Amino acid sequence: MRAVQYLGPGKLELKTDIPLPEAGEGELVVKVLQAVTCGTDVKTYKRGHPKFKPPSPFGHEFTGEVVEVGRNVKQFKVGMRVTSNVFAPCGACYFCKMGQGNLCENMIYNLGAYAEYFRIPAPIVRYNTFEVPDDFPAAQAAVLEPLVSVVHAQARLAIQPGESVVILGAGGPIGLMHLQMALRSGASIVIAVDLSSTRLEIAAHLGASSCIKAPDASLKEKVDELTAGRGADTVIECAGTAETWIQAVELVRKGGRVLWFGGLPGETKVELHAHKIHYGELTMLGTHGGTPLDALHAFELITAGVINTAILISAEVGLDQVEPALERMAAGEVIKVAINPAL
Repeated sequence: MRAVQYLGPGKLELKTDIPLPEAGEGELVVKVLQAVTCGTDVKTYKRGHPKFKPPSPFGHEFTGEVVEVGRNVKQFKVGMRVTSNVFAPCGACYFCKMGQGNLCENMIYNLGAYAEYFRIPAPIVRYNTFEVPDDFPAAQAAVLEPLVSVVHAQARLAIQPGESVVILGAGGPIGLMHLQMALRSGASIVIAVDLSSTRLEIAAHLGASSCIKAPDASLKEKVDELTAGRGADTVIECAGTAETWIQAVELVRKGGRVLWFGGLPGETKVELHAHKIHYGELTMLGTHGGTPLDALHAFELITAGVINTAILISAEVGLDQVEPALERMAAGEVIKVAINPAL
């Protein structure tokens, strides 16, 4: 079969002789209908990733049609359309027993969605795979994995009705999902900050009350003006830079909450305003991934149409265009690109 392989930073190759996957016990093999580009794919392609050692399969957001069912799989049958999260917990380690499966010590990952066929490991089939309704668009369902992380983070943030929210990096796919979730929680003011005017137009379309193009030296003054001089109740950092991590602390009010969602390179250190954090009683949150319950909630939000994932899909291309699609995403020209192996 044809499949895209990750060979190292800046290096992808479309192979034409990859063996077809086979379903082991508890596993599924699917024919990929749509895969979708992801910010993690962009980071991996640009600078590498500690968990993805080249050469390796690539891509993880997908919707596929089941073509083979492994032994002891009862809930899925050949012909069903399914999507799944990229990982699943072991269910047995300390963190899993504490209900923190997203921090599992034995996490099972799954890569290889940029291909004609894709194998889903047994733990992911058991915990994090869902049947997609026949009438629901495959590319929209494929956006499950990033929404799982957003659902998990939003549950910890617990945005209250009437609160003000600033989202840094609001025009990317994660930021736009955080925007929708914040509005769903009743936020009365959502201030979208992004480098791209085009992406800010989408944020405005989805309901952002104010849009500010970065960089803006007067950003703090503008946020203070929109929040009666206090600063935002919650600041969500999605840009993934050390500068915006620091900026998030500057924009939040006393007693407010900061979510550092955007990941930084492994050894990055940031300098923070200790006085404000301590005497301002700030709550600082870092979140990663999500639990099987978060995955279920995310799937239901997508298929019920509560979260608009269609607006996140900017284009559709074939497997031979994965690399240009990631470049366009990195440049901010698109939000996500659907990869259709049939093209």
